[in-house]
Amino acid sequence: MSTSLDNLKRLAQRDVKDHTAIFDLYVTVGRDLEYLSIKFGMDPEDVIHLLEGYGEKIRLSSQEDYDGEDPAVRKALAEFGIALDYSGRGRLRSLPRVLVEEFVGRFYPGIASEHPENDWINIESYLEQMHPGWQVTMQPREETDKEETGKKKVRNRFRLFG
Repeated sequence: MSTSLDNLKRLAQRDVKDHTAIFDLYVTVGRDLEYLSIKFGMDPEDVIHLLEGYGEKIRLSSQEDYDGEDPAVRKALAEFGIALDYSGRGRLRSLPRVLVEEFVGRFYPGIASEHPENDWINIESYLEQMHPGWQVTMQPREETDKEETGKKKVRNRFRLFG
């Protein structure tokens, strides 16, 4: 997915740090569009354009675009011909921020829809190409932490396999 060149020019007025923070909060933390638009003082439509500029597919215009099971999305597509899909929100919860910064820095201010040869670009395909075998693993901490608090703590570890 991508957005128009006019939208990218308008979004380029925002700093790369804002782009990184918005993309990171959506993809790794799982914040919704309303939260992001309020936090960064942006129109929700611009937040959608920004995320789509980095390969997120949020706006759906046909049933063929949607392969999920959410009945609300299917109903909106049937009734209005357009729907918002939030299934990609928070899908990379353990992804290190440095990889998000690398991805956004590489494609800032986003990917224009005028270049359809770049439609393959999203964070997963970028990481597969630039960091083959990237994987995020979760490992429990020592048992002493569990005994002290009664909860099992988990530590994120990023490893490159290759």
